[in-house]
Amino acid sequence: MSTAPSPTPVPVILNPAARNGAVRKRIAPMQAAFADHNLEAVLVESTSEAHAGELAAEFASQGEPIVVSLGGDGMVRAIAAGLVGTSTSLGIIAGGRGNDFIGKLGIPKDIHAAAAIVAEGRDRTIDVLDLDGQVCIGNVCLGLDSAVQEYADSVRRIKGHWVYLYGVARAIMRPRRIGLELTIDGEHVEFHGYSAGFANSGRYGGGLKLSPEAQLDDGLIDVVLLKDVFLPRLAVELVLFSLGKHKSHPHIRFSHAREVHIAASEGAEPVEVIADGDAVAQTPARLNIRPASLRVRVGPTPSRRG
Repeated sequence: MSTAPSPTPVPVILNPAARNGAVRKRIAPMQAAFADHNLEAVLVESTSEAHAGELAAEFASQGEPIVVSLGGDGMVRAIAAGLVGTSTSLGIIAGGRGNDFIGKLGIPKDIHAAAAIVAEGRDRTIDVLDLDGQVCIGNVCLGLDSAVQEYADSVRRIKGHWVYLYGVARAIMRPRRIGLELTIDGEHVEFHGYSAGFANSGRYGGGLKLSPEAQLDDGLIDVVLLKDVFLPRLAVELVLFSLGKHKSHPHIRFSHAREVHIAASEGAEPVEVIADGDAVAQTPARLNIRPASLRVRVGPTPSRRG
């Protein structure tokens, strides 16, 4: 009588306290979903994003074929930092509010469907952003996005992408203008307006479209600058952003780059830099693209999103 093969162990890095314990509630369903595919979810708890990156790098050095993130885009970013430049693939089980990165990759939020991708998917090589040595997976933003994130983080009862739409509504009541000195692939640009975005994935805020045509593997940063406009017009611009209908709008400048130097205008205070929904730095900062540097586990059918 033959016996079933032993389950294949797969390291899963998580912070069980994240989102006030909401991530912890996804552990048991994930373990059951993994078991359905003869995988054993080996839970590895991290104490910080830096620690998660260190754990991922250690697994990569041991030759693990895949390391799974259970959490939101912040945890994905942290684990990606430890896997960049290695042959270890990043698997993702959603556990955040926005989950924009998996949306771009075509990975479903449903745990069982995502576990099937971990078990049976294919590996895809994508670009990442490098912000003064910090790995960013999705987008880097300055200006209005900072206020939107603050308001989104301040509420607990609103769920999913609605929390970011709430943040947008609050932010435009008292919009903050910024002034930047940008060097985009050697071209000097003086910018005064509401928002400067630098996209790899182009999705943020639970599905809003910073750059609808951004690609994860084109070796380019999509630069999106929302210029200074009157307040009523700003509301219209942000609706266009949420729908991805702003590609040809006169108040928005689009371009591509491989390297961007970002500084506050002369005499101005430093500007906060948001990466993948978290405040990670202040100006001045240097941003560049690291092409084909991260392997991710995606579905067997190529996604049309990214």
